[in-house]
Amino acid sequence: MSKILLVDDDVDLAELLRTKLVSEGHDVVVTNTGEGAFELAKKTKPEITLLDIMLPGVTGYQICRKIRIDPELYKTGVILLTALGEEPEVLHGLDQGADDYITKPFKLEKLVEKLAALSGVLESVHRVNTLTGLPGTDAVKREVNHRLARGTQIAVCYVDVANFKAYAAAKGQESGGRALQFIAQMITGLIKNMGIYESFAAHMGSEHFVVLMNFEDHERFCSSLCTQFDHSIKKVYTPEEVTRGNISAVDRRGNTGEYPLMALSIGVAHNSQRTFKSANKMFDVLAQVRQKAKPSSASVVFVDRRTTER
Repeated sequence: MSKILLVDDDVDLAELLRTKLVSEGHDVVVTNTGEGAFELAKKTKPEITLLDIMLPGVTGYQICRKIRIDPELYKTGVILLTALGEEPEVLHGLDQGADDYITKPFKLEKLVEKLAALSGVLESVHRVNTLTGLPGTDAVKREVNHRLARGTQIAVCYVDVANFKAYAAAKGQESGGRALQFIAQMITGLIKNMGIYESFAAHMGSEHFVVLMNFEDHERFCSSLCTQFDHSIKKVYTPEEVTRGNISAVDRRGNTGEYPLMALSIGVAHNSQRTFKSANKMFDVLAQVRQKAKPSSASVVFVDRRTTER
């Protein structure tokens, strides 16, 4: 069960919620004012904060924003409790970094469901890929949302390994797994060696990786990754395959064909020229730009430079 901080100036409602949540097995700390709520969060370090929007002194929006920019608390789950059920108020709360919201009045069972769902998300954030040891999609999207809420200029690099499926078909599943481990270690090693400390690498499955970093670091990282990959990946092929520049593999239909050696296709989305409200919006752009990065014999990078939605 979760450690929960409940911030609500309605004393009766807060006590009702505390009683219910304790009965569900949660550890609950309650405060009935916005003043000092952030400091209480710093002291108790909750896994989830239930935050009323309309509070005396300090609004729930302000507290949520402070949580998201705090290096100790920014990963805390936040659910807004709001009597303001209109879309602009809800969107504003989500823009401040809240994970979810619930509109008053609500049934206690509904809140329990929301908590269970958010706990599931937080748990998935800590899962790692058993092959590469990297976190997955939920984790990197949550990190992107936190950086956006903090107003940081970021770049998200979607790294596809072109022709990986042909390699795995030709060499076998075990060799394909070793290749993915090799690539993951290359990414994390490069991040460390280049001193790109405010970064977050994730493995989205199969040949798809994502690396989040500060905007100013993406050009040198992508350039170095392409250079190192194109040089090092030859080690997983035979000398004859390297000389030919391709391998023979059987596709799903049983047809034998010649396929190029693996190369990286990197699409980059960033917020230095346009505003993104959420990770999902950035990943929508990544889905577009990664189609623009089409490697032939060498790895390529395509950076989205649009300033508007078009």
